[in-house]
Amino acid sequence: MKNYRSVEVRILGKDYRYKVDEPEEIINKILKDIKIEAEEYAKKIGEEEIDYILLLMLLNERLNTLKTKQEINELITKFNNTLTTTLNPQDEKTWENKTKSVHWD
Repeated sequence: MKNYRSVEVRILGKDYRYKVDEPEEIINKILKDIKIEAEEYAKKIGEEEIDYILLLMLLNERLNTLKTKQEINELITKFNNTLTTTLNPQDEKTWENKTKSVHWD
């Protein structure tokens, strides 16, 4: 069974408490990054818009996740194509022509 612990973070004057099971150093970094990013948005659009800011941040994270998944899938496809081309011999006639000796007459 996982060991959950409570973590708290104050973002723009509002307290948030969560139960987590990830290592403390990871959670602390994530919360610190979220807090910094939220404060940067608040300077641009106002602290009273905390719900809007957090939703905007969530949407940006989801967009980045989708883009990353797409890039990974494209890399996998590229790798598979390269691997298939490398490992599968060409048809025999083409292969024979490539392996014939060169003659200089």
